[in-house]
Amino acid sequence: MKKTIFVILLFLIFSSKVKAAEYLVGTINEFETVLTKVKAGDYIIWKDGNYTDVKIDFSPANNGTKEQPIFLKAQTAGKVLFSGSSQLFISGNYLVVEGLLFEGNCTLETNQNVIDFKSKDKKINNEANHCRLTNCGILNYSLTEESGKRNYYVNLIGTYNEVDNCTFVGKLNGGPTLVVEYKQEKGYVPGSDVAPSAFHHIHHNYFGYRTYSSNGGEQIRVGTSTTSFTHGFNLVEYNYFEDERIEAEIISNKSWDNIYRFNTFIGNDGAMVLRHGQKCFVYGNYINGKSGRNRSGGIRIINPNNTVFNNYLEDIEGGKGNSKVPISIMDGLKDSPLNGYYPADNAIMAYNVVVNSYDPAIKMGVANKDVNKPTVAPKNVVLVGNTIINAIGDKDSPFELTDINTTFEIKDNFYTNGKTSESGFSLVKLNQFSLQNGIYKVKTKIDQKVLDAINNRLSIHNIKLAEKEITEFNPNWILKKKDVGVSWIK
Repeated sequence: MKKTIFVILLFLIFSSKVKAAEYLVGTINEFETVLTKVKAGDYIIWKDGNYTDVKIDFSPANNGTKEQPIFLKAQTAGKVLFSGSSQLFISGNYLVVEGLLFEGNCTLETNQNVIDFKSKDKKINNEANHCRLTNCGILNYSLTEESGKRNYYVNLIGTYNEVDNCTFVGKLNGGPTLVVEYKQEKGYVPGSDVAPSAFHHIHHNYFGYRTYSSNGGEQIRVGTSTTSFTHGFNLVEYNYFEDERIEAEIISNKSWDNIYRFNTFIGNDGAMVLRHGQKCFVYGNYINGKSGRNRSGGIRIINPNNTVFNNYLEDIEGGKGNSKVPISIMDGLKDSPLNGYYPADNAIMAYNVVVNSYDPAIKMGVANKDVNKPTVAPKNVVLVGNTIINAIGDKDSPFELTDINTTFEIKDNFYTNGKTSESGFSLVKLNQFSLQNGIYKVKTKIDQKVLDAINNRLSIHNIKLAEKEITEFNPNWILKKKDVGVSWIK
């Protein structure tokens, strides 16, 4: 009996979790000393205060685990403020950064990103894997456009990293706000598909006001033309994008196999753009372009095998003054270079709703007029079940085909005003639709073949959607500001 009790006691002792240690730091020296000690489950707490020109390299000697990450937290979320040339580097496995704020005067140089998911020390393992940035803010911590210096607010490198409930506002200089960068091993050949997949998760973040007068002012860019054949498998969902100006792209996809869903876009000048890459999905997003600047776009598709369905777009203004349309399907270039345009072959564009936007609502076979090369029309495009309500403008058509060499299937689409010269759009009366929470509830003819095609494409992500999830926009997918971003600015 005594032996049995002793064995049980030993089991309880060794199976119980060791209490996590907490280390309070306020200087780089204190922080670097702690990095040699922390173990899985431990907390590094940074003291409240204002700090200038601090380079934090969160690369502990030991890694965390899935069950017990290593934490770097603000003593009080939003009360640990970094400015000047301050940066944060994250490198290792299962690390969590929470509650930090970068704000105010910024003196960083070109390519000095505010937050890098890699170590500052290039001699050590330089990647972040299974790491998380949460409840952190980068607010107006920007170089000026006049400086000519480019950098990112966040550079995501490594695999299975997460950025959530963060707030990003006020970037004024060149370089996207958040970038997914794929690892290129020595000898990497541009355009090859050997760069590792990233599997990052970017969600519930607030992307607020930013502006830049030239190319390179996106809020999110996933990949580059050089790595555009990489199978990324990144998930971008439940983010709120507001008041991004001048730049033509709010999100710029530049790799394969990514999903963009359930995001809300309010009053931006750009569009959700599948710029490079194939087999990506855009669905369940709400895009409201009303800003009065007459620049807003909707969704733009370039490259083959992309799928866009059940998005709700309204008040897209770009057709009034900047030749933008709610949904555009692009021509490609003959013998296109990597940074050029591949035709949108095999695109599926289904069950989207466009309301109160400048016509044409859907434009197919669009050529980039700035590129002086022969074009290639997209082939085998599917345009089914889309609904256009209250088109605005003088074209009097929901649809425009600009390249007669395009091949496509078009049927069971609906249009509420004017006349249509294109087959595949049925003229219906507005009273055939109902309003639910300010959103038009649309009953469309269901094409089982299209539903099956969408689910077959989604199967690589182990996703299978019900009929309603593909064909009927849910108003609950529209985010409110209070649902995203840092907790301490509510």
